[in-house]
Amino acid sequence: MARQHIRTLKRNISKGTRPDAGGSEEILARESALALLERSISFGHARLAVIRLAIAVSVGAEIPAAHWAYCEEAYRRSNDPNLLKMMGQAGQRAARAAVTDARPASAS
Repeated sequence: MARQHIRTLKRNISKGTRPDAGGSEEILARESALALLERSISFGHARLAVIRLAIAVSVGAEIPAAHWAYCEEAYRRSNDPNLLKMMGQAGQRAARAAVTDARPASAS
């Protein structure tokens, strides 16, 4: 993945998080965040993977269980309180999103 492609993925995330972002921009942001997370994991960039996991969760990406496991191991090994905080917040956001997604649509 070329550096320019990485920049494009980051821009996609930024565009997808704007208040006026459309549905297609939000989808692209989720896909881009997941691609960057997967890249960090594949290169063994543990600390960066945790940061990118938090970003991916914040844009609503569906994170595979293996990615969660990798990032949990990464922050445990690092003993970095900032990574611990990021993982905690990402976990809380993911849990809230799962509860919201599981709620039945209200009848009008």
